[in-house]
Order: sequence, then structure tokens, then C-alpha cells
Amino acid sequence: MTKYIEKDFPIGIFSQLAERESWRKEIYRPPYYIHKWWAKRLGSVFRGIILAACENEDADILKDYYSKNCFSDVTVFDSFMGSGVTVGEAAKLGCMVMGQDINPVSAIIVQASLEKYEIAGVDKTFKTIERNIKKKIRSFYKTRSENGNIADVLYYFWVKTLNCPNCGKETDLFKSRIFSKNAMPKKDPSARAICPQCHNINQICYDNKQTTCSVCNTTYNPQNGNVNGALVTCPHCLFKFRLTDYLKKTNEPSYHKLYAKLVLSDDGTKKYEIPNDYDFKVLDDLRSEFESLNKKIPFIPIKEGYNTNQVLKHNYKFWHQMFSPRQLISVYHLCNEIKKISDYPLKRLFSCLLSGVLEFNNMFCSFKGEGTGAVRHMFSHHILRPEMMPIEANIWGTPKSSGSFSTLYKSRILRALNYKSDPFELKLKGNKGLKVPNINIPLNCNIVESYSDFKKNGASVYISYGDSAHTDIETGSVDLVITDPPFFDNVHYSQLADFFYYWLNQMLDISEDIRTTRHKAEVQDTDSDKFSEKLRGVFLECNRVLKNEGLLIFTYHHSKPEGWISVYKAIRQAGFTCIQSFPIKAEMSVSIPIQQAKIPIHLDLILVCGKSDSSGKIVDYDTKHILRKSVKKAKGQITELNKWGINTSSGDAKVAVMGRVLCELSQMADMEKEVKVLPDLENEVSLFVSDLRKLPAQKVKYHHRSEPDQLKLFESI
Repeated sequence: MTKYIEKDFPIGIFSQLAERESWRKEIYRPPYYIHKWWAKRLGSVFRGIILAACENEDADILKDYYSKNCFSDVTVFDSFMGSGVTVGEAAKLGCMVMGQDINPVSAIIVQASLEKYEIAGVDKTFKTIERNIKKKIRSFYKTRSENGNIADVLYYFWVKTLNCPNCGKETDLFKSRIFSKNAMPKKDPSARAICPQCHNINQICYDNKQTTCSVCNTTYNPQNGNVNGALVTCPHCLFKFRLTDYLKKTNEPSYHKLYAKLVLSDDGTKKYEIPNDYDFKVLDDLRSEFESLNKKIPFIPIKEGYNTNQVLKHNYKFWHQMFSPRQLISVYHLCNEIKKISDYPLKRLFSCLLSGVLEFNNMFCSFKGEGTGAVRHMFSHHILRPEMMPIEANIWGTPKSSGSFSTLYKSRILRALNYKSDPFELKLKGNKGLKVPNINIPLNCNIVESYSDFKKNGASVYISYGDSAHTDIETGSVDLVITDPPFFDNVHYSQLADFFYYWLNQMLDISEDIRTTRHKAEVQDTDSDKFSEKLRGVFLECNRVLKNEGLLIFTYHHSKPEGWISVYKAIRQAGFTCIQSFPIKAEMSVSIPIQQAKIPIHLDLILVCGKSDSSGKIVDYDTKHILRKSVKKAKGQITELNKWGINTSSGDAKVAVMGRVLCELSQMADMEKEVKVLPDLENEVSLFVSDLRKLPAQKVKYHHRSEPDQLKLFESI
């Protein structure tokens, strides 16, 4: 029986849902956000994919999306489990679900997010930790305020500093003298700047280009600092030098200097102050305590890699060097409390909470500003990039803190538990998003860790970590493989996940020998041929475990030719044929990686694949025919997105066209010829897209009232 997704998929409405979800993912799908993972897919899209893959072609998908469903006779497998979106969405629909990932951090956070808990037991555990450790950790973040009272510090402001290679004097690495402003400065233009002469805090307007210090009368441009791009200027001798050249001659990371703090008074008001003797006494005491803990905190080296080389160039050689002594001591004490938890699922849950807290509590974090969550976490750019002006937050937290243990417990753990008891769906009504409850199976899963237990114990979810090219799953037992493989040359998950694994391993004793989550079989490699070979291995295993009529469905996009060629080779060499492709909204339009891209891509491609039929008749298409047919179908898809108000770019146009190219190319049923033709086709599509970019508008925006000139290019081929 033909499934709905083999014929069609309502990309417009699901892209609208995805757009709305992407703005508040932690609200609409909280179980997947108890811990950091990279490239998380949108739950509404994957719910739609699973429904369309389970139901027959005559189904009413949009009606069923907001209805009760139970596909208990459907087995779904996710071979690249990541944050567990496929697993969670399939479990909500009553499917039997299996998820595997080669990274143990993935398995830990998915198990923690989907496990069955009693809320009272979780809260009791938190209160025990709070009773045992809160007062001690909060004491590390106390100050004597200007009025003489002892008060909490919300945030400490630091700057990297070094000794000038010319005159030897201390040089601060300020990118700007403005260290605090509102997240929406046009609504609140107030800002704070640090005086370069006396280090006084001056209140200014965020766009001032000249100000005079209220203490020493020094006039300066607060927009400028000592660092301009790669160049550093010494304020004493005006010598200019490259920071990278300086770091090559040293063996340690640059030092940090405390220059400001944000104090929370008893009445709830906040005030910026310069550090005083009390603050430096706290730091001295902490350094002494850290020395006594030196042998108790394992120093794990950072391995070279695509995503870690940048931090190694800044002389960070061990994971603990990314933290201040105050942060390390606080985490050490919290780790010890979590180790005492006797119930392993609860221990795992609170280990994930603390591990997630670390994303906001290290010396790679920066200040987002007033009027929003104040801490910009370390992975906001998807890379390990040292911060010149880091922020040190209060790790236990106050009611006005951001990214702390106590606040993330409420906003992540409790929110996820409440959602799991009655998972709602988002429904759009005009400009509003409504929550539709009572239509899903609660996410309190009976999780097992072996396929034999999955089969014999009637469990609904099987989670494991290991190489997905080799599983213990029975041949021909899976109805659907629904997944999201990594990009070959972008974010190398294991290299970044090691930051969390360093701490998770201490709390959960995952392994005595392995100090990294890197694995030689990980499907990620800067070499496209190696990436394709590893991906083919996983897809071959998917082919083995799938029933003959089963489907392999995954989301994907790429901007480079080798990205498309490598994934297509893996599909075809694993014995699959591309049946359908659907462009769909991928993530929030204003996300930092999208905004920084020269050719932004807002869309993912849903690729629907079936097992190849070796008896099929070979069709000899020429490349012009394939391209013409692909552009025609892609135009229809872009037009549909246009009607639903979805903005797209020329990069998105390429995603849509390439998806159709892969489907049309599969019809040739001659794998060797297809692989030879594909580079020429990809090149022609790239030329087509480059013509789009030559038109005046860099970003192609489609509106429901009219089609822009860019769309006319679809007519010309």
C-alpha cells in the first residue's frame, strides 16, 4: 500500500508550524531541550513526516495531525538519534521506536528526557541537593556592595589580558569599551562603558562615539577597544601586533581580569559596580580551595580536530581551562551531590541538568544584554571560540539569573516533565499559536537498552549508543527509518560533545578508559569520500533491518557540490532509490549561523527513499531533460511555500532543485551512470542559482500576493 509521503507532503502548513515552533522550541518541544545538542530538528516537521509515512495516500494528514493516533503496529528506527526528536515524536504517536547514536552523550540525554519519572520524586531530589549545597555555592557569588551590605552577584565581567610584546605592560583585550547594553537598544538606549584610564563604569547611550569619564574626565570613544579584528594595539606604547602571533610564542591561555559586576540588592534592583577588596578576597580564597582540589578534578586533554583546533590555537589544552576556579569548585561540589543519588534514572536526569548548565557557565560565554536571557552560551556560533570579554554567571542562581542550576531546573526539567504528562501540539490561528492537548500518548516511556529486551518485554522504546552500521536489530523488522544524518564538513558533534562528556563521565561512570566520544566510525569527515563511505555503511544496515516495502526518510541540505554527491552515492550504493523530495522549514530564520552565511539556507530537504528494484527498466535521460523536469517540480514547491508566506533564498532554491534532481536521476536505474552524471547536473544547478544571486535582491523573499522576478528564472530552463 502506497504511503501518503510517497506521493505528497503539505510543505506549506508544516513550514508555517515549523517557523512558529523555531522561535520558542524550548516551549513547544521541551523534552528535547533539557540539554544541548547540535542541529536539532523541529518536532512539528518530524511529527508530520511520521504521520505521512504511517498513513495511506488517501489520508487526511492535517486532520490526523490534531487527532489521537496509535500506530502500535509500526516500528520506527532512527540511526542518527541526536537529541531524540524522531524517537519522541514517534513515541507520542504510539509507534514502537528504536534510536541509536554513536555518541554516548546523545544516548544519555535521550534516555534522560524520555524516561518515566514521578514529579514529586524529581522535586524531592532537587530539594535535597538545594539543602546540601545551595548555601555554600551562593557564598562564592557574594559581594559587599557600595552601600556596605552583603549582596548576591548576578554576573562578573572579565576581559582577557596579556603583556605587550613591545613594552611588557598589561594590555586588555577589549573589543569595545561598551560591555552592557539592552538587547533592544532602540527601546532602551542606555549602556555601560568602562573607562580606559581609571576603569570607572560610565552610563552612556549605546551609539555614543564619544564620552567623558565622570571620575577622571578622560574623553574616549566607547565603541572602540584595544582589539580590532586580528590586531591588538597596546594602549601604553601604541605597538600593534597580531594576537595569533603572540599566542604562538606562549604556552598558556591569556589571563582574565575582573573589571565589573552586576549586583542584585535585597529589594530586587540591579546595579553595575566595579570590583572591590571583598571580591578579590573571595577570589583569593577560591584559588586556595582550588589548589586543594587539584588532584580531585581530572585534567582531560583536548584532542586536535576540525572543531577543536581553534581553541587549541589559543593554548587551551585541557577542558578544565575553559572554566574559572570559582566555576570549577562549584561544579565539583554539585557533581559530588549528584553522585550520591541512588536512583540511576534520577542521577542521569540531574547529571544532564548540570551538564547543560555548563553551557552557560564557562569563560567562553558572553553578555547578551539587559532585557533578555543575559548569558550568550558558548555554542551560539556552533564552534569553540574563545571570548575576549567573557561573563561569569552565578552558577546556583537567583530568581533573576540566567542559565543557572536553579533556574534551568524550572525552565528545562519541570517544563519537560509537565509536557511529557500531556504532550500538546501547536496549532496556528491567525497570528496566534494555540496549544492542542489530549491527543498524544504521554512521554513516560518504558526504555530498554537491548533489542532482545525490546522484543520480549513489550517495551515501547529501545535506546542504544554505538556504530549504526552494526546493530542488533532483526533483519526485515523495521517499517520506517526516519533520521537526520550529520553534515560531513560542518559541526563535528563528538569534538564538541567531549566538553559535556568530561563532566557526565565523572557523575555517571560511563567509562574508565575512554576519555572522548570520538569514534573512527563516526559519520563525519572533512573528506567527502570517507563521509560517503561511512554513511553508506549506516544506510546498508538500514536496508537490512527494513522490510521490503519499508521507507528510509531523512532530512538534509548542503551548499557544496561534494555534499550532494557524497549523500547520493551513499543512498544508491546502499540499495535505495530516491522517491520523493520536499523542501521544508529547517530552523529559526534569525539564528546566528544562518545570519552569518553568505548564501543562507532556511530549508531542509525531506528525502524519501525506498529499496531499489533491480528489475526496473533503465531510462536513459539526458541532463537537460532531468534539469528541466527538476526545475519545474521545484518551482511548484517554492510556489507553495510562497503562498504560505515562507521566505526563501537562492540557497533554498538550490535545495529544492537538487532534491528533485536526485529523484529524477534515480529513475535512470543505472547507478554507475547516475554517479558520473551527477557532478555535471550539480554544476548546472549551481550556475542556475548563481543567476538568481545576480539579480538585485540577495535574499529571495516570496509573498503570497505576487511572484518576484527571481521565480521567472524557473521558466527559462
